Amino acid sequence: MTTTPEFGFRRTRGLDALALACLVLIAASLRPAASSLGPVLSEVTTGFSLAEWQTGLLTALPGLVFAACGVIAVPVLKRLGLFSTLLLSCACIILGVGLRAVVTGWVSFALLTVLALAGMSIGNVILPVYVKTRFPHRPTLGATTFTVSLGLGSMLPALLTAPLAAQFGDWRFGLGFWLVLPLSALITWTVLRLVGSVPDLGRQQDPAAGERKEEPPRRSVLASPKARYMAIFFGLQSANAYVQFGWLPQIYRDAGLDPVLAGIMLTVVTFGGLPGGFLAPQIIVRSIAPRVFLVSFGASAVLGYLGLLFIPATTPVVWAILLGYGGFAFPAALALITSRTREVAVTAATSAFVQSSGYVLAAIGPLAVGGLLGWSGSWAVPLWLMVGISALMGITGWLSAGPGSVDEELAIGAGRSGTGEGK
Repeated sequence: MTTTPEFGFRRTRGLDALALACLVLIAASLRPAASSLGPVLSEVTTGFSLAEWQTGLLTALPGLVFAACGVIAVPVLKRLGLFSTLLLSCACIILGVGLRAVVTGWVSFALLTVLALAGMSIGNVILPVYVKTRFPHRPTLGATTFTVSLGLGSMLPALLTAPLAAQFGDWRFGLGFWLVLPLSALITWTVLRLVGSVPDLGRQQDPAAGERKEEPPRRSVLASPKARYMAIFFGLQSANAYVQFGWLPQIYRDAGLDPVLAGIMLTVVTFGGLPGGFLAPQIIVRSIAPRVFLVSFGASAVLGYLGLLFIPATTPVVWAILLGYGGFAFPAALALITSRTREVAVTAATSAFVQSSGYVLAAIGPLAVGGLLGWSGSWAVPLWLMVGISALMGITGWLSAGPGSVDEELAIGAGRSGTGEGK
């Protein structure tokens, strides 16, 4: 058994496996509260007699809450520490997902959804810090596990929520079933702490000198062009994702597909999170033509939305596959955060900035789609909007994937090229 001196946690092969399982469960808990809603959105709308704006608000809540709560994640981390912050994240998800499945009022349902999303938001920001500190010598393994698990957390609810609701005759069971993931995550995370294998960020030391490391002077993360491009790219890909979570099954249902088949199409889209979770970190961390790949994700999403616009029911699976490949942008965006930063403090600040500001853009997507749908009475205008968003995603992907690091751009005295390129 060994103890990692920099963050003071115990390591063995068994503890590393447990830490990896913990990462899987927590990451997989960060999507079901959002991705399980789309397949039963029509039933929820009917059950609560919602107006169009209320339905649109439900689909926009992930982006809105992630934007608001992402800002507080790093201060919470500094105050509570890594263990307590992720424990809080899991607890909020458990309460939100579990209780919203049994309440009878629309306001309570929305507020509990916000609680679950708040927990997810904190986890979104803090898990890259966990990956950076718990797997410092195997960054690709940590990043790949993180992104694949997020993909599973998106895909499985999209696949199983509608069948579960149909099997038990109640959409509430379909939503409440996903309580199992954050509950398992909380238990595993607690066990990992009890065996002393959770990094303690407050004990960061220089392994050679045995003394606390002094942070070099830096500018605010806002001063980094690379961080700004990453935030825009993250926001545009998130807008894509949450429009798809909230509205894609309905787009297919309005095109004539039955509810189960429409849910399967969303599953096909979210399934891209699995190969994307494996491949995107490799592309980014190993610098395998990252700019070309990020542009290709945007181009694929453009083609998918054009298919939905003109012939949605003719070859529905083709459009879902194209959108799924476009969804590779999400694990790529997360991999950029850890691969384009060096120090843990910069990783945390960049993760908070990229995700909180990026989700502001993400929140606009579902709201705009709902508003444009109500205004125009058809899917044409909303889908053209998504074509434009996907094209911009490809452009900002090119800009954010350039060489260099955020740390270099934030260092006092570093040159400001304004391009995000390394010197």
